[in-house]
Amino acid sequence: CSFIPTRFISMNELANEWDKIVFTESEEVVRKALQVIDPAFINLTFVRSDTSTPNRQARTAMIKLRDVSHPVPLNSMGDGMLRMLQLALKLFSARGGFLLIDEFENGLHYSVQTSVWELLFQMAEQYNIQIFATTHSWDCIESFAQVALAHTQTEGCLLRLGRSQRPSDKGRVMATVFDEAALAHITQTDMEVR
Repeated sequence: CSFIPTRFISMNELANEWDKIVFTESEEVVRKALQVIDPAFINLTFVRSDTSTPNRQARTAMIKLRDVSHPVPLNSMGDGMLRMLQLALKLFSARGGFLLIDEFENGLHYSVQTSVWELLFQMAEQYNIQIFATTHSWDCIESFAQVALAHTQTEGCLLRLGRSQRPSDKGRVMATVFDEAALAHITQTDMEVR
């Protein structure tokens, strides 16, 4: 099981995840994922930070961009690049298991969410990963629905959680499941499911 929290994961943890996949085919998946956010992205490395002390080695991500002659700190590229790096790296530690994403849309502009879901669906299928993501974003739900409807070989569903209003249920949390057919209806009619 792999988890991506709402807040950003530490650079040292991301560097350790990168070290596990460097020089493998997985490295190319990460590259393509980061190109979703910035098509000028070429490559990534983690280097020892200037703030490191002898007892504690902090690492930071540096990237190579097309038409830029020097390395660029990943942190200077905005939250979308960092969020996408987290998503891409955590996919590999979730192989054969679960990937849990809290607040999927954090850092991701609505215009790239469909591409991100597309990548996640492909990797879920390829690496046998079951993905659970939370959101409060209508854009996220729409982009998820679009990709889920296109990927008929992979099941995608929306779960809405809420407290029951019936006195006999005593406020119990109830789940409503929306399959692909219901997702199409929800997005076409702007039905509120958040």
